[in-house]
Amino acid sequence: RTPLAVLRSEAEVARRAPETTTVEAFGRVVLGETTRLEGLVEDLLSLARADERKLAGARTAAPTELDVDNVVLAEADRTRRLPVDRSQVSAGRVIGRVDDLARAVGHLLDNAARHGERRVAVGVRTEGERVRIWVDDDGSGIPEEDRERIFDRFQRLDEARSRDRGGSGLGLAVVAETAAAMGGTATAGRSPLGGARIELALPAAPAG
Repeated sequence: RTPLAVLRSEAEVARRAPETTTVEAFGRVVLGETTRLEGLVEDLLSLARADERKLAGARTAAPTELDVDNVVLAEADRTRRLPVDRSQVSAGRVIGRVDDLARAVGHLLDNAARHGERRVAVGVRTEGERVRIWVDDDGSGIPEEDRERIFDRFQRLDEARSRDRGGSGLGLAVVAETAAAMGGTATAGRSPLGGARIELALPAAPAG
């Protein structure tokens, strides 16, 4: 069910049988579903801005030099279903917009936390002219034949990456669009933890 469907259902029940709920319970549902809806709207706006940049041939805001490790560590600090191992995060600098990069990294961590069993790990490493950002989980992984299409918009795999119930299938599309806008790539593969690894490879900021 979409957030709107849940909100409508809860409102109809509360109106028809107010004795079956409380203000606290109703408010908890409304807050949770509006948060999900807010994320969906932000994803759609992010993809719309990416399309606009392609059509206009320019960015909508000037990019700046970013400390990738700071962005990654800030996103990893957010509470999720699974703890995040940050021991492989080292320094890296890229050119981009901090909000875009933070949203992409957040989606990678959210995705790993949904599909992992017990462990999620994130890493950053500068290798020559590229900065690599990867997120690993110990879940069931992504079949090789699906490793490109997971970045398509509204794409959700059939398997019980079922914890993704109610997801929009936009998160990894946002990740791929962000990587492309920054001159990089997004790829999926096998994680050393046994599940999926999703990785961004972005151009490093010029030295000096």
